[in-house]
Amino acid sequence: MDTRQLRDGQVFVALKTEKRDGHDFLPAAHAAGASAALVSRADPALALPQLVVADPLVAFQTIAREHRRLFKHPVIGVSGSAGKTSTKNLLALLLSAEPGDVLATEGNLNNHLGVPLTLTRLEPAKHRFAVIEAGISGPGEMAVLAGMIEPDFAIITLVAPAHLQELGGIEGVAQAKAALPAAVHTGGSALFPHACCQYAAFRDLRVNTWRLGRADLPVSPVLPPANTFFTLIQCAEETLVAMRDSVSGKALNFVLRRVSDGMAQNAALAIRAALLLGVKADVIRERLTQWQPAALRGELRREDGRLLYIDCYNANPAAMSDALDAFYAVAPQNEPRLFVIGCMEELGTEAPAYHRALGRSLHLRRGDHLFVIGGEAESVRQGAIGNGVPADQAEVVTSLDVVRAYLAKFHGAVFVKGSRRYQLETILTGEAALAAH
Repeated sequence: MDTRQLRDGQVFVALKTEKRDGHDFLPAAHAAGASAALVSRADPALALPQLVVADPLVAFQTIAREHRRLFKHPVIGVSGSAGKTSTKNLLALLLSAEPGDVLATEGNLNNHLGVPLTLTRLEPAKHRFAVIEAGISGPGEMAVLAGMIEPDFAIITLVAPAHLQELGGIEGVAQAKAALPAAVHTGGSALFPHACCQYAAFRDLRVNTWRLGRADLPVSPVLPPANTFFTLIQCAEETLVAMRDSVSGKALNFVLRRVSDGMAQNAALAIRAALLLGVKADVIRERLTQWQPAALRGELRREDGRLLYIDCYNANPAAMSDALDAFYAVAPQNEPRLFVIGCMEELGTEAPAYHRALGRSLHLRRGDHLFVIGGEAESVRQGAIGNGVPADQAEVVTSLDVVRAYLAKFHGAVFVKGSRRYQLETILTGEAALAAH
């Protein structure tokens, strides 16, 4: 699809988008060493084998699905409104017995192009598991991805307000996400937080389901009961996840570095999935010592005496609340705090209300400061002021240069979170900035 990344012997897929037509790059693909091309119209002047199809994208997705069907080991699909990449990465680590034996989605290649690209990399003789991330933003997209992945095991991390503009409300989000576990093979299983059962799309699933609940929190009497549990204990430097073996009932404890409650739940999902897929508890404990959050996703770092909480890959109301709770728990009580927040995207007509609620949830003390950037920044500021934050401590900015200048003189704890479009990590300097890339 991209001649700049094409390797010798690969097939070039000529995709047509609003901005460009892949057929214009056929000569470049040939020069780059393509062995063939998938096209909707052939270029007879090129000495390059070309398979003519009605739609190269659909044909590519079909090829990916058929290639996946040659793979007889477990394929795990992972999605959710937040935490899917972290869960995918951790599960891949827990399943891996030796380097390269688990195929996992790279980066954010989780859409209608990334999923088939990942699936075509499956090597039955090499890989023992495949962990495929599925990301969507509109209705009907998950059915396409699930139809290629055909998971043996599916994980949904969370259903929360995200992409509301396209999916039409939280019930639409739930219905879209549930299409992945609904596609699980006969004999397979789905795993998701018990809270997902508040949505009809999850209650109506006709596959074997593991509903993960918090044993230390109240359980709704009107929902289908959880059938696998975990307990969360937060310590100063570590997070303890405790659960019981689903067969023997034996208590199992797992320790990981200090993370937010939301990320701890993602870890519990990955741990339970690994156990169900045959990995022993002692092996999981050893592999957990190798794990750390991915760059820009809940990183806790220090730079020039400042504590930095960096979580600026994406943002929605649930993820923002979880990140703030984690920051409040680790930020020193005797130091000022700087909040740098980028607005949450794709919330549709409910965006102002969600951003005002975010502002009201902020707990600023004397000496703290808030910077907000984005289309609903004033809604956040007004929410904060309405909750008692002095007006001079809450500031709307249109450029990060103001934030950089303030940060250069600031000593204390720094919270950085917002949607990817704002690239908030660019305010960082030195070691922390390097570590985030």
